[in-house]
Amino acid sequence: MCLRSCCKLGNDLSGKERRTVISLSIIFVVVFSGFHGIQNLQSTINNESGRGVISLSVVYGCFVLSSFFAPSFIRVLTAKGCLITGCISHLVYAASNLYPVFWTLLSASAFVGLTSGLLWTSQGMYISQCAISFSQTKNVPMKKIFGKFHGIFYFGFAFPRVVGNCLSSIILMQGQYNETTNNVSKSERVKSCGAELCPEMSVTQGLFLLPDPLIVKILMAAFTTLSIIGLLLCVFLLPPLPITVTSSQKSVARKMLSASFSCLLVNTEVAMLLFIPSVLLHSFVESFLWIDISKAYISCPFGVEFVGFSMALNGVLNGISSFLLPRLANLIGRKYVMTSLIIGITASYVGFLVWMPTDDGLPQIMGIVAVQGLLEGGLCTLLATLLSSMYTEKTDAAFASLETWKALGNTVNIGLAYYLCERSRLYIMFALCTLSIISYVALEMHLQKKTKLTEVDYEEENETINVELRGAEDSSDTK
Repeated sequence: MCLRSCCKLGNDLSGKERRTVISLSIIFVVVFSGFHGIQNLQSTINNESGRGVISLSVVYGCFVLSSFFAPSFIRVLTAKGCLITGCISHLVYAASNLYPVFWTLLSASAFVGLTSGLLWTSQGMYISQCAISFSQTKNVPMKKIFGKFHGIFYFGFAFPRVVGNCLSSIILMQGQYNETTNNVSKSERVKSCGAELCPEMSVTQGLFLLPDPLIVKILMAAFTTLSIIGLLLCVFLLPPLPITVTSSQKSVARKMLSASFSCLLVNTEVAMLLFIPSVLLHSFVESFLWIDISKAYISCPFGVEFVGFSMALNGVLNGISSFLLPRLANLIGRKYVMTSLIIGITASYVGFLVWMPTDDGLPQIMGIVAVQGLLEGGLCTLLATLLSSMYTEKTDAAFASLETWKALGNTVNIGLAYYLCERSRLYIMFALCTLSIISYVALEMHLQKKTKLTEVDYEEENETINVELRGAEDSSDTK
Protein backbone atom coordinates (compact mmCIF):
# COMPACT_ATOMS: atom_id res chain seq x y z
CA MET A 1 0.00 0.00 0.00
CA CYS A 2 2.81 2.38 0.83
CA LEU A 3 4.49 1.84 -2.51
CA ARG A 4 1.29 2.78 -4.39
CA SER A 5 0.96 5.84 -2.18
CA CYS A 6 4.54 6.85 -2.89
CA CYS A 7 4.01 6.61 -6.62
CA LYS A 8 0.85 8.67 -6.44
CA LEU A 9 2.52 11.35 -4.35
CA GLY A 10 5.45 11.44 -6.72
CA ASN A 11 3.20 12.04 -9.75
CA ASP A 12 1.23 14.81 -8.01
CA LEU A 13 4.45 16.59 -6.98
CA SER A 14 5.98 16.38 -10.44
CA GLY A 15 7.69 19.64 -11.35
CA LYS A 16 7.21 21.13 -7.87
CA GLU A 17 9.68 19.05 -5.86
CA ARG A 18 12.47 21.60 -5.40
CA ARG A 19 10.04 24.46 -4.74
CA THR A 20 8.23 22.37 -2.11
CA VAL A 21 11.48 21.54 -0.30
CA ILE A 22 12.50 25.22 -0.28
CA SER A 23 9.04 26.31 0.94
CA LEU A 24 9.19 23.76 3.75
CA SER A 25 12.64 25.01 4.71
CA ILE A 26 11.47 28.64 4.88
CA ILE A 27 8.53 27.70 7.11
CA PHE A 28 10.77 25.81 9.53
CA VAL A 29 13.29 28.68 9.59
CA VAL A 30 10.64 31.18 10.68
CA VAL A 31 8.81 28.94 13.17
CA PHE A 32 11.92 27.51 14.82
CA SER A 33 13.81 30.81 15.06
CA GLY A 34 11.68 31.61 18.09
CA PHE A 35 11.68 28.08 19.48
CA HIS A 36 15.47 27.68 19.31
CA GLY A 37 16.02 31.08 20.88
CA ILE A 38 13.73 30.20 23.80
CA GLN A 39 15.08 26.68 24.15
CA ASN A 40 18.67 27.82 24.55
CA LEU A 41 17.69 30.27 27.31
CA GLN A 42 15.30 28.08 29.32
CA SER A 43 17.93 26.61 31.64
CA THR A 44 19.10 30.14 32.55
CA ILE A 45 16.24 32.65 32.51
CA ASN A 46 13.76 30.13 34.00
CA ASN A 47 16.27 28.57 36.37
CA GLU A 48 14.10 29.05 39.47
CA SER A 49 12.91 25.65 40.77
CA GLY A 50 14.29 24.18 37.53
CA ARG A 51 11.09 25.06 35.67
CA GLY A 52 12.95 25.77 32.40
CA VAL A 53 14.62 22.34 32.31
CA ILE A 54 11.42 20.63 33.50
CA SER A 55 9.41 22.31 30.72
CA LEU A 56 11.87 21.03 28.10
CA SER A 57 11.69 17.53 29.54
CA VAL A 58 7.87 17.71 29.20
CA VAL A 59 8.27 18.79 25.55
CA TYR A 60 10.42 15.82 24.63
CA GLY A 61 8.59 13.36 26.89
CA CYS A 62 5.34 14.10 25.03
CA PHE A 63 7.33 14.11 21.78
CA VAL A 64 8.06 10.41 22.31
CA LEU A 65 4.36 9.59 22.50
CA SER A 66 3.35 11.74 19.53
CA SER A 67 6.12 10.37 17.32
CA PHE A 68 4.92 6.81 17.81
CA PHE A 69 1.34 7.67 16.83
CA ALA A 70 2.32 10.18 14.13
CA PRO A 71 1.65 7.91 11.11
CA SER A 72 -1.85 7.27 12.45
CA PHE A 73 -2.79 10.94 12.69
CA ILE A 74 -1.11 11.82 9.40
CA ARG A 75 -3.42 9.34 7.66
CA VAL A 76 -6.38 11.29 9.08
CA LEU A 77 -5.20 14.92 9.22
CA THR A 78 -2.85 14.76 6.18
CA ALA A 79 0.78 15.83 6.31
CA LYS A 80 0.01 19.53 5.76
CA GLY A 81 -2.68 19.47 8.46
CA CYS A 82 -0.16 18.06 10.93
CA LEU A 83 2.38 20.74 9.97
CA ILE A 84 -0.20 23.48 10.58
CA THR A 85 -1.06 21.98 13.97
CA GLY A 86 2.63 21.91 14.86
CA CYS A 87 3.04 25.58 13.91
CA ILE A 88 0.08 26.52 16.13
CA SER A 89 1.62 24.68 19.10
CA HIS A 90 4.93 26.50 18.68
CA LEU A 91 3.04 29.80 18.63
CA VAL A 92 1.34 28.89 21.92
CA TYR A 93 4.71 27.88 23.43
CA ALA A 94 6.33 31.21 22.51
CA ALA A 95 3.36 33.13 23.93
CA SER A 96 3.46 31.13 27.19
CA ASN A 97 6.95 32.47 27.91
CA LEU A 98 5.50 35.98 28.23
CA TYR A 99 4.11 34.73 31.56
CA PRO A 100 6.47 31.86 32.47
CA VAL A 101 4.94 30.24 35.53
CA PHE A 102 4.73 26.48 35.96
CA TRP A 103 1.19 25.97 34.68
CA THR A 104 1.65 28.06 31.50
CA LEU A 105 5.05 26.58 30.65
CA LEU A 106 4.09 22.96 31.32
CA SER A 107 0.75 23.07 29.48
CA ALA A 108 2.32 24.78 26.44
CA SER A 109 5.27 22.35 26.57
CA ALA A 110 2.89 19.39 26.54
CA PHE A 111 1.05 20.86 23.54
CA VAL A 112 4.31 21.32 21.62
CA GLY A 113 5.47 17.81 22.48
CA LEU A 114 2.19 16.17 21.49
CA THR A 115 2.29 17.82 18.06
CA SER A 116 6.04 17.73 17.35
CA GLY A 117 6.02 14.07 16.36
CA LEU A 118 3.37 14.87 13.74
CA LEU A 119 5.34 17.91 12.59
CA TRP A 120 8.67 16.16 12.10
CA THR A 121 7.28 12.93 10.66
CA SER A 122 5.35 15.02 8.12
CA GLN A 123 8.56 16.90 7.30
CA GLY A 124 10.38 13.63 6.64
CA MET A 125 7.53 12.45 4.40
CA TYR A 126 7.57 15.70 2.40
CA ILE A 127 11.31 15.50 1.75
CA SER A 128 11.28 11.78 0.93
CA GLN A 129 8.29 11.96 -1.41
CA CYS A 130 9.72 15.00 -3.20
CA ALA A 131 12.96 13.05 -3.70
CA ILE A 132 11.12 9.97 -4.99
CA SER A 133 9.04 12.08 -7.39
CA PHE A 134 12.12 13.96 -8.66
CA SER A 135 14.02 10.70 -9.15
CA GLN A 136 11.16 9.17 -11.14
CA THR A 137 10.56 12.30 -13.24
CA LYS A 138 14.19 13.17 -14.04
CA ASN A 139 15.52 9.58 -14.06
CA VAL A 140 18.18 10.48 -11.48
CA PRO A 141 19.55 7.95 -8.93
CA MET A 142 17.36 8.14 -5.84
CA LYS A 143 20.29 7.91 -3.42
CA LYS A 144 21.81 11.18 -4.66
CA ILE A 145 18.48 13.02 -4.58
CA PHE A 146 17.79 11.95 -0.99
CA GLY A 147 21.12 13.46 0.07
CA LYS A 148 20.56 16.62 -1.98
CA PHE A 149 17.04 17.36 -0.72
CA HIS A 150 17.81 16.56 2.90
CA GLY A 151 20.92 18.73 2.57
CA ILE A 152 18.84 21.66 1.27
CA PHE A 153 16.37 21.35 4.14
CA TYR A 154 18.91 21.01 6.94
CA PHE A 155 21.03 23.79 5.46
CA GLY A 156 17.98 26.03 5.77
CA PHE A 157 17.11 24.61 9.18
CA ALA A 158 20.43 25.87 10.56
CA PHE A 159 19.26 29.46 10.10
CA PRO A 160 16.72 29.39 12.97
CA ARG A 161 19.70 29.07 15.29
CA VAL A 162 21.29 32.09 13.65
CA VAL A 163 18.18 34.30 13.51
CA GLY A 164 16.70 33.39 16.88
CA ASN A 165 19.95 33.42 18.81
CA CYS A 166 21.28 36.65 17.30
CA LEU A 167 17.95 38.28 18.09
CA SER A 168 18.14 37.08 21.70
CA SER A 169 21.68 38.39 22.21
CA ILE A 170 20.94 41.77 20.59
CA ILE A 171 17.84 42.33 22.75
CA LEU A 172 19.32 40.95 25.99
CA MET A 173 22.35 43.21 25.65
CA GLN A 174 20.02 46.18 26.10
CA GLY A 175 19.31 45.11 29.70
CA GLN A 176 21.11 45.93 32.93
CA TYR A 177 23.05 43.27 34.87
CA ASN A 178 23.83 44.12 38.49
CA GLU A 179 26.63 41.86 39.63
CA THR A 180 26.61 43.08 43.25
CA THR A 181 23.35 41.22 43.92
CA ASN A 182 25.08 37.84 43.62
CA ASN A 183 26.54 35.87 46.50
CA VAL A 184 29.93 35.35 44.86
CA SER A 185 32.46 37.44 42.96
CA LYS A 186 33.01 37.05 39.24
CA SER A 187 36.33 35.22 39.64
CA GLU A 188 34.80 32.71 42.07
CA ARG A 189 31.78 32.24 39.82
CA VAL A 190 33.92 31.48 36.77
CA LYS A 191 35.84 28.76 38.64
CA SER A 192 32.56 26.94 39.35
CA CYS A 193 31.50 26.86 35.68
CA GLY A 194 32.24 24.42 32.86
CA ALA A 195 32.70 20.76 33.76
CA GLU A 196 32.62 21.63 37.48
CA LEU A 197 29.05 22.96 37.48
CA CYS A 198 26.40 20.96 39.33
CA PRO A 199 22.61 21.55 39.25
CA GLU A 200 22.27 22.78 42.85
CA MET A 201 25.16 25.26 42.52
CA SER A 202 23.32 27.54 40.08
CA VAL A 203 20.67 28.23 42.72
CA THR A 204 22.55 28.13 46.03
CA GLN A 205 25.57 30.13 44.84
CA GLY A 206 23.82 32.69 42.59
CA LEU A 207 26.00 31.96 39.58
CA PHE A 208 23.80 33.62 36.93
CA LEU A 209 23.21 37.31 36.20
CA LEU A 210 19.65 37.56 34.94
CA PRO A 211 18.38 40.32 32.62
CA ASP A 212 15.61 42.83 33.30
CA PRO A 213 12.17 41.06 33.12
CA LEU A 214 10.86 43.74 30.71
CA ILE A 215 13.68 42.97 28.25
CA VAL A 216 12.82 39.28 28.45
CA LYS A 217 9.15 40.01 27.67
CA ILE A 218 10.16 42.09 24.63
CA LEU A 219 12.27 39.18 23.40
CA MET A 220 9.44 36.68 23.87
CA ALA A 221 7.03 39.01 22.05
CA ALA A 222 9.44 39.07 19.09
CA PHE A 223 9.61 35.26 19.09
CA THR A 224 5.80 35.04 19.22
CA THR A 225 5.57 37.31 16.17
CA LEU A 226 7.91 35.03 14.24
CA SER A 227 5.70 32.05 15.11
CA ILE A 228 2.62 33.85 13.74
CA ILE A 229 4.43 34.57 10.46
CA GLY A 230 5.53 30.93 10.19
CA LEU A 231 1.97 29.69 10.68
CA LEU A 232 0.66 31.95 7.91
CA LEU A 233 3.41 30.78 5.54
CA CYS A 234 2.54 27.14 6.25
CA VAL A 235 -1.14 27.74 5.49
CA PHE A 236 -0.65 29.67 2.24
CA LEU A 237 2.76 28.63 0.87
CA LEU A 238 3.05 24.85 1.31
CA PRO A 239 1.29 22.52 -1.18
CA PRO A 240 -0.47 19.51 0.35
CA LEU A 241 0.55 15.90 0.04
CA PRO A 242 -2.65 14.24 -1.24
CA ILE A 243 -3.36 11.38 1.12
CA THR A 244 -6.84 9.93 0.70
CA VAL A 245 -8.79 8.78 3.79
CA THR A 246 -12.23 7.19 3.54
CA SER A 247 -15.14 8.70 5.44
CA SER A 248 -15.92 5.45 7.24
CA GLN A 249 -14.94 5.71 10.89
CA LYS A 250 -14.27 1.99 11.00
CA SER A 251 -11.91 2.31 8.04
CA VAL A 252 -10.11 5.28 9.63
CA ALA A 253 -9.65 3.40 12.91
CA ARG A 254 -8.25 0.43 11.03
CA LYS A 255 -5.81 2.68 9.14
CA MET A 256 -4.65 4.31 12.39
CA LEU A 257 -4.09 0.95 14.07
CA SER A 258 -2.24 -0.39 11.02
CA ALA A 259 -0.01 2.70 10.86
CA SER A 260 0.94 2.51 14.54
CA PHE A 261 1.68 -1.21 14.22
CA SER A 262 3.93 -0.55 11.21
CA CYS A 263 5.88 1.99 13.28
CA LEU A 264 6.36 -0.62 16.01
CA LEU A 265 7.31 -3.30 13.51
CA VAL A 266 10.08 -1.18 11.96
CA ASN A 267 11.85 -1.09 15.33
CA THR A 268 12.19 -4.87 15.38
CA GLU A 269 14.32 -4.95 12.22
CA VAL A 270 18.07 -5.48 12.56
CA ALA A 271 18.92 -2.39 10.49
CA MET A 272 16.83 -0.10 12.70
CA LEU A 273 18.22 -1.60 15.91
CA LEU A 274 21.74 -0.84 14.69
CA PHE A 275 20.63 2.62 13.55
CA ILE A 276 19.17 3.65 16.93
CA PRO A 277 22.44 4.35 18.86
CA SER A 278 23.49 6.94 16.27
CA VAL A 279 20.07 8.61 16.58
CA LEU A 280 20.43 8.68 20.37
CA LEU A 281 23.90 10.21 20.02
CA HIS A 282 22.52 12.96 17.81
CA SER A 283 19.71 13.71 20.29
CA PHE A 284 22.16 13.83 23.21
CA VAL A 285 24.42 16.21 21.26
CA GLU A 286 21.44 18.48 20.54
CA SER A 287 20.14 18.64 24.11
CA PHE A 288 23.66 19.01 25.55
CA LEU A 289 23.94 22.14 23.41
CA TRP A 290 20.65 23.63 24.66
CA ILE A 291 20.99 22.74 28.33
CA ASP A 292 24.65 22.31 29.26
CA ILE A 293 26.71 24.38 26.86
CA SER A 294 24.44 27.42 27.05
CA LYS A 295 24.27 27.22 30.85
CA ALA A 296 27.59 25.83 32.13
CA TYR A 297 29.99 27.06 29.44
CA ILE A 298 28.51 30.42 28.35
CA SER A 299 25.89 31.88 30.71
CA CYS A 300 27.78 30.93 33.87
CA PRO A 301 31.27 32.32 33.05
CA PHE A 302 30.39 35.10 30.58
CA GLY A 303 26.70 36.03 30.88
CA VAL A 304 23.38 35.06 29.31
CA GLU A 305 23.69 37.80 26.68
CA PHE A 306 26.47 35.83 24.95
CA VAL A 307 24.41 32.64 24.55
CA GLY A 308 22.73 33.87 21.36
CA PHE A 309 25.91 34.78 19.50
CA SER A 310 27.57 31.48 20.42
CA MET A 311 24.57 29.44 19.28
CA ALA A 312 24.29 31.52 16.09
CA LEU A 313 27.90 30.65 15.21
CA ASN A 314 27.07 27.02 15.89
CA GLY A 315 24.08 27.33 13.56
CA VAL A 316 26.08 28.84 10.68
CA LEU A 317 28.55 25.96 10.62
CA ASN A 318 25.71 23.50 11.17
CA GLY A 319 24.05 24.74 7.98
CA ILE A 320 27.27 24.67 5.97
CA SER A 321 28.00 21.07 6.94
CA SER A 322 24.38 20.04 6.27
CA PHE A 323 24.74 21.32 2.72
CA LEU A 324 28.25 20.10 1.92
CA LEU A 325 28.77 16.81 3.77
CA PRO A 326 26.07 14.80 1.91
CA ARG A 327 27.84 15.76 -1.31
CA LEU A 328 31.17 14.72 0.18
CA ALA A 329 29.59 11.42 1.26
CA ASN A 330 28.47 10.80 -2.34
CA LEU A 331 32.05 11.35 -3.52
CA ILE A 332 34.12 9.39 -0.99
CA GLY A 333 31.55 7.14 0.67
CA ARG A 334 29.01 7.66 3.44
CA LYS A 335 30.67 5.30 5.91
CA TYR A 336 33.94 7.26 5.93
CA VAL A 337 32.20 10.59 6.53
CA MET A 338 29.87 9.23 9.23
CA THR A 339 32.69 7.52 11.10
CA SER A 340 34.77 10.70 11.01
CA LEU A 341 31.83 12.73 12.33
CA ILE A 342 31.30 10.46 15.35
CA ILE A 343 35.01 10.50 16.16
CA GLY A 344 35.03 14.29 15.83
CA ILE A 345 32.05 14.63 18.19
CA THR A 346 33.90 12.50 20.73
CA ALA A 347 36.92 14.79 20.44
CA SER A 348 34.74 17.88 20.98
CA TYR A 349 33.56 16.47 24.31
CA VAL A 350 37.18 15.99 25.30
CA GLY A 351 37.48 19.74 24.71
CA PHE A 352 34.52 20.46 27.00
CA LEU A 353 36.01 18.19 29.66
CA VAL A 354 39.50 19.75 29.75
CA TRP A 355 38.56 23.40 29.10
CA MET A 356 39.17 25.54 32.18
CA PRO A 357 36.89 28.61 32.51
CA THR A 358 38.74 31.94 32.57
CA ASP A 359 37.65 35.55 32.23
CA ASP A 360 39.08 35.74 28.70
CA GLY A 361 38.09 32.23 27.58
CA LEU A 362 35.06 33.19 25.44
CA PRO A 363 36.87 32.78 22.06
CA GLN A 364 38.06 29.30 23.09
CA ILE A 365 34.64 27.98 24.04
CA MET A 366 33.01 29.60 21.00
CA GLY A 367 35.54 27.76 18.83
CA ILE A 368 34.60 24.41 20.38
CA VAL A 369 30.88 25.21 20.01
CA ALA A 370 31.43 26.15 16.34
CA VAL A 371 33.27 22.91 15.56
CA GLN A 372 30.52 20.91 17.24
CA GLY A 373 27.94 22.66 15.05
CA LEU A 374 29.91 21.57 11.98
CA LEU A 375 29.91 17.95 13.17
CA GLU A 376 26.30 17.83 14.41
CA GLY A 377 24.88 19.29 11.20
CA GLY A 378 26.55 16.66 9.06
CA LEU A 379 25.49 13.85 11.38
CA CYS A 380 21.84 14.99 11.36
CA THR A 381 21.64 15.23 7.57
CA LEU A 382 23.39 11.94 6.87
CA LEU A 383 21.19 10.09 9.37
CA ALA A 384 18.06 11.35 7.59
CA THR A 385 19.57 10.46 4.21
CA LEU A 386 20.52 6.98 5.39
CA LEU A 387 17.03 6.36 6.78
CA SER A 388 15.39 7.50 3.54
CA SER A 389 17.49 5.07 1.53
CA MET A 390 16.83 2.23 3.99
CA TYR A 391 13.04 2.64 3.95
CA THR A 392 11.93 4.04 0.59
CA GLU A 393 8.57 2.28 0.88
CA LYS A 394 7.86 2.97 4.58
CA THR A 395 8.81 6.61 5.02
CA ASP A 396 6.04 7.46 7.50
CA ALA A 397 6.85 4.59 9.88
CA ALA A 398 10.62 5.06 9.51
CA PHE A 399 10.62 8.79 10.24
CA ALA A 400 8.12 8.34 13.07
CA SER A 401 10.58 5.87 14.62
CA LEU A 402 13.45 8.29 14.06
CA GLU A 403 11.62 11.11 15.84
CA THR A 404 10.51 8.77 18.65
CA TRP A 405 14.06 7.79 19.48
CA LYS A 406 15.34 11.36 19.13
CA ALA A 407 12.66 12.59 21.51
CA LEU A 408 13.39 9.78 23.95
CA GLY A 409 17.11 10.62 23.89
CA ASN A 410 16.39 14.30 24.50
CA THR A 411 14.03 13.46 27.37
CA VAL A 412 16.58 11.23 29.09
CA ASN A 413 19.45 13.69 28.63
CA ILE A 414 17.42 16.67 29.87
CA GLY A 415 16.28 14.62 32.87
CA LEU A 416 19.90 13.75 33.69
CA ALA A 417 20.77 17.46 33.60
CA TYR A 418 18.44 18.02 36.53
CA TYR A 419 20.37 15.55 38.73
CA LEU A 420 23.96 15.08 37.50
CA CYS A 421 27.00 17.37 37.39
CA GLU A 422 28.54 18.29 34.04
CA ARG A 423 31.55 16.00 34.44
CA SER A 424 29.33 12.96 34.97
CA ARG A 425 27.26 13.93 31.93
CA LEU A 426 30.40 14.12 29.79
CA TYR A 427 31.41 10.58 30.77
CA ILE A 428 27.97 9.36 29.68
CA MET A 429 28.48 11.11 26.35
CA PHE A 430 31.80 9.30 25.84
CA ALA A 431 30.11 5.94 26.47
CA LEU A 432 27.35 6.75 23.97
CA CYS A 433 29.90 7.83 21.34
CA THR A 434 31.65 4.46 21.70
CA LEU A 435 28.39 2.53 21.37
CA SER A 436 27.36 4.63 18.39
CA ILE A 437 30.50 4.04 16.35
CA ILE A 438 30.39 0.27 16.99
CA SER A 439 26.72 0.01 16.00
CA TYR A 440 27.20 2.18 12.91
CA VAL A 441 30.05 0.03 11.60
CA ALA A 442 27.87 -3.04 12.20
CA LEU A 443 24.99 -1.35 10.34
CA GLU A 444 27.12 -0.66 7.26
CA MET A 445 28.29 -4.28 7.24
CA HIS A 446 24.67 -5.45 7.52
CA LEU A 447 23.50 -3.20 4.67
CA GLN A 448 26.42 -4.26 2.48
CA LYS A 449 25.62 -7.93 3.10
CA LYS A 450 21.95 -7.31 2.37
CA THR A 451 22.83 -5.54 -0.89
CA LYS A 452 25.02 -8.45 -2.02
CA LEU A 453 22.23 -10.94 -1.29
CA THR A 454 19.80 -8.81 -3.29
CA GLU A 455 22.23 -8.69 -6.22
CA VAL A 456 22.68 -12.49 -6.08
CA ASP A 457 18.89 -13.00 -6.08
CA TYR A 458 18.58 -10.58 -9.00
CA GLU A 459 21.28 -12.43 -10.98
CA GLU A 460 19.65 -15.81 -10.24
CA GLU A 461 16.28 -14.48 -11.36
CA ASN A 462 17.80 -13.15 -14.58
CA GLU A 463 19.54 -16.48 -15.17
CA THR A 464 16.25 -18.34 -14.68
CA ILE A 465 14.53 -16.04 -17.16
CA ASN A 466 17.33 -16.54 -19.70
CA VAL A 467 17.09 -20.35 -19.36
CA GLU A 468 13.34 -20.21 -19.89
CA LEU A 469 13.78 -18.01 -22.95
CA ARG A 470 16.41 -20.35 -24.42
CA GLY A 471 14.10 -23.31 -23.77
CA ALA A 472 11.25 -21.52 -25.51
CA GLU A 473 13.50 -20.75 -28.48
CA ASP A 474 14.69 -24.38 -28.74
CA SER A 475 11.09 -25.59 -28.59
CA SER A 476 10.15 -23.15 -31.34
CA ASP A 477 13.06 -24.31 -33.52
CA THR A 478 12.07 -27.94 -33.09
CA LYS A 479 8.54 -27.23 -34.22
